Amino acid sequence: MTDQSAPHAGFVRLLTEAVKPLVPHEDALARLMSASRIATVPKGSQVLRAGETATHLFHIHIGLLRYFYIDAATGDERTGQFFDEGGTVTDAGSFLTGAPATQTIEAVEESTLLIMPRVALLRAYDEDHAIERFGRKLVEAGFLGSQRRAANLLNLSPDDRYRHYVETRPEIVRRVPQYLLASFLGVTPESLSRIRGRLARPRKPRD
Repeated sequence: MTDQSAPHAGFVRLLTEAVKPLVPHEDALARLMSASRIATVPKGSQVLRAGETATHLFHIHIGLLRYFYIDAATGDERTGQFFDEGGTVTDAGSFLTGAPATQTIEAVEESTLLIMPRVALLRAYDEDHAIERFGRKLVEAGFLGSQRRAANLLNLSPDDRYRHYVETRPEIVRRVPQYLLASFLGVTPESLSRIRGRLARPRKPRD
C-alpha cells in the first residue's frame, strides 16, 4: 500500500502483525483505509455518547481515551477503561447489534484517531479472512479485559488494585488525572490519596 498517512500505516502494521501467519489482502485493506478518516479531537470531547449507536471504530494514533458509564443511583461517572496509543475502542454491544451505546467514550488528552465506519469494516470482514480474524481478536481482547477488570474489583483490595495497575500500566497512571484514576479503581479521590500515601511510605522491617 502506498501514500498512507502515519495513522493509516500504523493501523495496517498492527493488523498485519496481529493476524500472522495470515496475510491480509492488499486491496481489501486499501478499501478499508480509503473509507476511514483521521480526526484530531480536543481533550474532553466525546466521540461516542451513551444512547447513540456506535457506527465507528476508533483507533488511537496519538492520545488517550476512556470509556465511562453513569451510575444510575448517584449520577457519578464510573470509568471502565483507558486506551492509549495503538488501542482500538468502541461500544462493542452497540457496534455489533445496533442497540444504543451504554457507555460514553471521551478524550482524556488531545487525540489523533483513525475512525473506521462499521459498514466498511464489516465489508472488509466479508472480503478478507485475515481482516475478519483481526476483528475477532478485538472482540476476544475486549472480553478478556472486562473479565480481568471484574475479577480485580471483586478479589483485590483497593490498595492491591492500585498497586497492580501501577505495575502493569505505569504510563497510564502518569498521564491520567487522579480523579479519573480513582473512578477507574472504584474509590474516591480522597481514598486514592491515602492509598498513595500508604504505599509511598517505606515498609518497616520485620523482626
